[in-house]
Amino acid sequence: MKSEKKIDKSQVELTITLDEGEWKEIIKQAAVQLSEGVNIAGFRPGKAPQDVVINHLGETRIVSAATETAINKYYALALQEHDLAPIILPKISVDKVTLATPLVFKAEVVVMPQVELGDYSQIRVPVEEIKVNADRIDGVLKNIQRQQAKFDPVERAVQMGDWVEIDFEGKMDGKVFEGGSSKNHPLIVGDEVLLPDFESALVGMKTDEEKTFPVAFPMDYHKAEFAGKSAEFTAKLHKIKEVKLPELNDEFAQKSGNFKTLSDLKADISKFLSEDAQQKENDRQKEAAILQLIDMTKVELPDELVKQEIDGMMHDFEHQLEHQQMNLADYLKKTDITEAKLREQWQDTAKKRVIAGLALDAFKRKEGIEISDDEVAAEIERLKNLYPTEKDNIEAKYTKAQERTRLKTLLTGQKAIDQLWEMATKK
Repeated sequence: MKSEKKIDKSQVELTITLDEGEWKEIIKQAAVQLSEGVNIAGFRPGKAPQDVVINHLGETRIVSAATETAINKYYALALQEHDLAPIILPKISVDKVTLATPLVFKAEVVVMPQVELGDYSQIRVPVEEIKVNADRIDGVLKNIQRQQAKFDPVERAVQMGDWVEIDFEGKMDGKVFEGGSSKNHPLIVGDEVLLPDFESALVGMKTDEEKTFPVAFPMDYHKAEFAGKSAEFTAKLHKIKEVKLPELNDEFAQKSGNFKTLSDLKADISKFLSEDAQQKENDRQKEAAILQLIDMTKVELPDELVKQEIDGMMHDFEHQLEHQQMNLADYLKKTDITEAKLREQWQDTAKKRVIAGLALDAFKRKEGIEISDDEVAAEIERLKNLYPTEKDNIEAKYTKAQERTRLKTLLTGQKAIDQLWEMATKK
């Protein structure tokens, strides 16, 4: 076999030519394999002479089978010879082939593009100091209070802070709009879970009373189609309960967990909020470092890589929709958008993701970042301890070489991000 390589960006064209001996051997294999599945008078399956098989089955069928066998074998050998890693199946074209003329074929291969990293040692990300103010601690305490609250039915008009159960229906320009109606809806008046105008209109209502009132949507409302508009709501009140919160003291703290005093509880909340805020700050710093790496990376992206990333995003999105009891067709109909338009909207994000992956992979190779088998084993043990009920499943999963390799790749990527982050935040 002789193979020649021609490179154009991320496209490689291989021209593979079999010599006479290789082609004769492939023809022989094809004749034997085909003869095993047919009855040829006077011969046992697979034992008829080659010329008899050719006469019986025809030259076209023999050449076709031999061509397929040869392409599978010699394409793989050519990839090894030129150290190529295709990202999609190749486009194969046959130049010429007969029983007497050895096969010559071409394979158009899309491979990983060349990545040119910038001077990533110059990446710098500002570090923000983490502070937890008293308001945030008080907010968590308030939520814990509510978990221990008592709800006592009352026979009076609604007051701010009461728990109520209502039916409501909203109309805009005389038409009921999606998301503006609910039955037996629970609500603590004044929490501003719903619009402030709506909640304040409930004050003074009594059980079984029905009321219609206007509500103004703020200009910065999260749904742009409602922002700055007015609607008319009709609400019917079913139940009223007075919310009685426990007093914030040492007894409250003791009921809330393994705490002796209210100060202990506040300290624990402060620690939790600090750790959570620090994790978010670390994530922000890592993302900022990766974005700078993307900006200084030069690479010509094959369209296929971007398409594969969008395919993955689409798969993840459909999985998310399943948790909302919805499928992609329902979502597209509801949002009045086509799948093609959705994919177009994701183009820029997909490109950034692909470049980030390629850049981090190049960074990892340049820095010699690797993960040992011991580190992989340690991660598997960590997962088993983290999910004790899934211990056996995790153990079985990572006995497979493919899964351990996948985990190793994931850990290596995380290690690369951490190293880049460390470089970007050093003083």
